[in-house]
Amino acid sequence: MIPTVHEGEKEHGRTRYTLVETEHGRAWGVCAEAEGLFGEPRRGTYELFGWVPQTAVRGWVGSRVWLVPEDTALDPWLLEDVESPGEHPGTDSLVLTGLDDYEGPSEGYRGPVRVHDGHRWLGSCREFARVLPARRPAPPLVLRGLSPAEPLRAALTKGTRKALDLEHAALEIHDDRGEPLTDRPMWTRVSAWRPSSYGTDLIDLELDGEHFTPVPAYARPVWERWFAGPPDTPGAWAGLDTRRRGAWLDLVRERGCRRTRRDRSAGHAYEQHRVRACGRSQNPCVQAWLCDAVFYGLRRGWVRSDAWIGTFGAPGNSPPPCVPVT
Repeated sequence: MIPTVHEGEKEHGRTRYTLVETEHGRAWGVCAEAEGLFGEPRRGTYELFGWVPQTAVRGWVGSRVWLVPEDTALDPWLLEDVESPGEHPGTDSLVLTGLDDYEGPSEGYRGPVRVHDGHRWLGSCREFARVLPARRPAPPLVLRGLSPAEPLRAALTKGTRKALDLEHAALEIHDDRGEPLTDRPMWTRVSAWRPSSYGTDLIDLELDGEHFTPVPAYARPVWERWFAGPPDTPGAWAGLDTRRRGAWLDLVRERGCRRTRRDRSAGHAYEQHRVRACGRSQNPCVQAWLCDAVFYGLRRGWVRSDAWIGTFGAPGNSPPPCVPVT
């Protein structure tokens, strides 16, 4: 038998994850564990031929890297979380891998591009090719110990292909205190379900992973730190490398967007400290993002106006440009 979610169920550890139908906001169910939440997202791979570097490119390149066509009639496209093994020995080519912008390069264009990390030009090439990886099935997202709501019970009981296609949904994620942390949107299709070892009235719900982008494995320690709740002291992020600081900053932003004004007092030390530290960055992309984040905070009462002034000067200052220009 498929159980029903009972109103007000708040058992510790049972409700970290809530699968929510996004159009009307109804819950499909709550669970304790999301297997497959962390993993390696599918990455696009580009080989840049005739590479002319303007700086060394190897290892982790940056969180956002723009490929800018020489043809000014075409739009740049974005790679995120970009890595490179460096230049191939004995060749003039460079390989970049990253999470592909949904638009990608313009159809049919393989000509010269310049590469920009939001702060500086990294180099240019005479032509490029997109390397298509071997197609492998995406691992599923398995919601273990799920207590399904009545609409999901009905869909599973019906069992048809149409009924099991839950369409647009989001996996809402809460910390150990029960406060909203972030969510992961997805197109949701049930591929299997079975009784769960978490309890006789619970199920393990398997969702098709083709339309789910997992959280990168490198960010897992940051997420697990935030599962315990926000840090009590400033500077808890200081020991992180640049890549993980980005993951930390994303969670700060996403968590803030999900909290109501009454849920927090303005000027918590850990957020104020983070705002000021990031404002000292010389990277214009970091500063531009932060301008947007602080505007959000000012409007919603999460950040005091003195945090803005101490970071950028007067609140009316324009943010620095981020999009590369030729």
